[in-house]
Amino acid sequence: MSFKVIVDSSSDIPFNMAVSAGIVTVPMPVTIDGKSFLEGVNLFNKEFYAQFAEFKELPKTSQPNPNNLLEEYEKALSAGYDVVAIHLSSGLSATVSTANMVREMTSAPERVHIIDSLGASFGYGLLAIFAQKTLSSVTSWEEAEEIILAFRQKMRYVFTLDVLDYLVKGGRVSKTAGFIGGLLDVKPVLHITPDGKIEPFAKVRTRRAAIKKLVEVMEQEITFPEQQVIGISHSTCYEDAQILANEIHQHFKVKDVIISEVGCVIGSHTGPGTLALFYQR
Repeated sequence: MSFKVIVDSSSDIPFNMAVSAGIVTVPMPVTIDGKSFLEGVNLFNKEFYAQFAEFKELPKTSQPNPNNLLEEYEKALSAGYDVVAIHLSSGLSATVSTANMVREMTSAPERVHIIDSLGASFGYGLLAIFAQKTLSSVTSWEEAEEIILAFRQKMRYVFTLDVLDYLVKGGRVSKTAGFIGGLLDVKPVLHITPDGKIEPFAKVRTRRAAIKKLVEVMEQEITFPEQQVIGISHSTCYEDAQILANEIHQHFKVKDVIISEVGCVIGSHTGPGTLALFYQR
């Protein structure tokens, strides 16, 4: 069997890596001060974050256009592939619901397989990359699905922000958590729960302590690090991402550490200064 993995741009897979893996990325819309853009088409990270402080209101995001999803699904089907569409967590977006709706509109719904990543950013990207590799060596979708879902279950998403304000305003965490974070002037550490939602995880006083906390959590949870590719995502804080990568190399023997950028969709909700860590627990 031949499969084509299709993701949305919230996976934050670096462009060259996605192309090399044969993964198709569907752009997600971002609305900035009333004007709509498509991530990776006419909206890119460098300009987005450079202008972030000047936006009149927080950018708004929505699921991919159903027509865009349908076009990519049909393109893969007509080329002889079964589609494996992996999308942004249903706990954060309606994209999975839209994908399931679009699936029924395709010429061969039985050959379109929708997976809820239950994650975001490059952790979700690592899931998609793993799926692509898995699909090249299996003989049936049932076999592949079991392996991919097992990987998804172990995927860990832990991250720190400069401020909670953007997540609170976007409704991704409670106002109570945001109030406490602002009142105490702490650096919040958050995680994505097994059901794909964002919750506060810990509070520390400094950015350095937040990075240390990420490493500590990983040390407590990781299994077989030598077999793992570790993911790091950042928005406008590459030096912090490099410090985190160096800490990981000092504490663990891992297969590789890949640093990615938090894209415009995820960054609309987390803002500049986001630093995220992804691994298998």
